[in-house]
Amino acid sequence: MIKKEPEMKKAYLIKGLPDSEIAPEISEYIEKKFKIVRDPASAKFLIVFGGDGTMLKNIRLYRELNLPFFGLNYGHVGFLLNAPTTATLDDLLHNRLTVISSQMLQAVLYDKNGEKIGTEFAFNDFYFEKSTLATAKIRVSVNSKVRFDPLICDGAIVASAAGSTAYNAAAGGIILPIGDNSMVLTGICPAVFHRWRSIQLDAESKIILEAMDFNKRPVRFLVDKMEIENVVKAEIGYSDKTVRLLFANSQDFREKRLEFIF
Repeated sequence: MIKKEPEMKKAYLIKGLPDSEIAPEISEYIEKKFKIVRDPASAKFLIVFGGDGTMLKNIRLYRELNLPFFGLNYGHVGFLLNAPTTATLDDLLHNRLTVISSQMLQAVLYDKNGEKIGTEFAFNDFYFEKSTLATAKIRVSVNSKVRFDPLICDGAIVASAAGSTAYNAAAGGIILPIGDNSMVLTGICPAVFHRWRSIQLDAESKIILEAMDFNKRPVRFLVDKMEIENVVKAEIGYSDKTVRLLFANSQDFREKRLEFIF
């Protein structure tokens, strides 16, 4: 009896760098072991070559397919990605993986007249930041109670656990383990008299950020680095949407966070 070969796993490749920068053994392994498809919807998973920025961009593009993302890091730290080795690819091939389901943030957005603009989703973060030299004034409410009225600052960030290593970390915010069931609220250069910088909040928290004196102190609002115009108020919390990230068991992906902190 002839033994039937197992069907090759279908992968869709997303490259944020030239092929010449990818080691030949990586390209050869993928071509030999996986079936590369042209239609991402027909794939079993998406393999992303690049850094955290490349991963973030493609999560936004392909998250509605509800497919897992396996990243190969060609950036800096690469919190969301794996080491680009044949060992990590072999883990992917043989399902030796840790799957992290990361909840996406949701924000209901309003303009200066109180009219609803729409609803946005973020993998990393939502934030207001000043758009001129004038300091921003942002009223901050958490769980229906005003906490700062206003927060004098350069801006304010609400980050997911997965996104806490991005702009939030640069602003001095608390860095959470990826997959943690909480979020972070962080001020961007808050006035020293507030004696506050950042707080970890549970997953059920509801945060409202509202820009005050908008005409005199203009701000801009960003969703995973993408600006949304005319936003003055954002009601933020976790959504029911999730993104699955795949990490090879041959590496300790959580160690990156500890090395970054210490």
